[in-house]
Amino acid sequence: MLLQHLITFCRVVEEGSFTRAAQVQNLTQPSVTKQVGALEDHLQVQLFTRQGKQVHLTPAGELVYDYARQVLHLVAQCEAAVQEMRSPGSGSVTVGCVHTIGLFTLPDLLAAFVREHPRVKINVKTGNNRETVAMLLHGEVDLGLITTPQVHERIAVIPLFEDPLVAVASPSLAADLPPVLGNADLARLPFIGYVRGAQFRNTIDQILEEMGIQPKFVMEFDNHEAIKTMVGLGFGVALEPVSAVRQELDSGQLVRLNVPGLPQSSRTTSLILRRGERRSAAVNAFLALLERRYAVEISPAP
Repeated sequence: MLLQHLITFCRVVEEGSFTRAAQVQNLTQPSVTKQVGALEDHLQVQLFTRQGKQVHLTPAGELVYDYARQVLHLVAQCEAAVQEMRSPGSGSVTVGCVHTIGLFTLPDLLAAFVREHPRVKINVKTGNNRETVAMLLHGEVDLGLITTPQVHERIAVIPLFEDPLVAVASPSLAADLPPVLGNADLARLPFIGYVRGAQFRNTIDQILEEMGIQPKFVMEFDNHEAIKTMVGLGFGVALEPVSAVRQELDSGQLVRLNVPGLPQSSRTTSLILRRGERRSAAVNAFLALLERRYAVEISPAP
């Protein structure tokens, strides 16, 4: 029963209340309360504090939650390994990635993988770089794809490709600009960018500062799709990763501006894996695809 107690405990944490945890598990609230209480009795600690209808983890609860997620991940791995043994060529792969990779890089990879392994189930979870690393460490994903460098004793990082930043505009706006833009020319244009405080926005601000540009941001968004749309409508220019605008550049919906003073800057898209962990056949198949696609070598798990 301890495993079920851990499942219920995690559900309470993730749903933020005993009531919602009971609803999603099709249990009564007293049953959920009893299971969490039994876990507290077993561990001899208090896992939650309550403020009205809200529950919050105690320091001991945070520790138990971290281990509980790892336990549930190991159980899922065990089930997947047995399923693969019973039915070779099946299994599942859960990929964690940042939003830009999920939108612009992952679809082509998944299409190629599904063609080769049609019986493998693919799951995708997105978040920012920090959230993707956390999902990997907590065992919620089998592998991660991120865009910022990471150093962690439990994580192996394999760079896959460089993603340069380019200045883009709509064809109509670009037609009224000089063929070669100086820094002063770029500074006079309205900018469309990521929301202030986001990691990508911090990178853009740093680049523009190095160029001596104090940009006038007329629009800010929390996703690249909205930025591209507004740039395409002619409301301003933007600095975007090539991977995010490649399709629009190829189709002519956007134009790459020639700005010699723009520093050569790129984001490194990297694969992250937990060190020293057994990998399923399905995960190894996905890693083999990455090796072929990006000409990298991924060390085998022990």
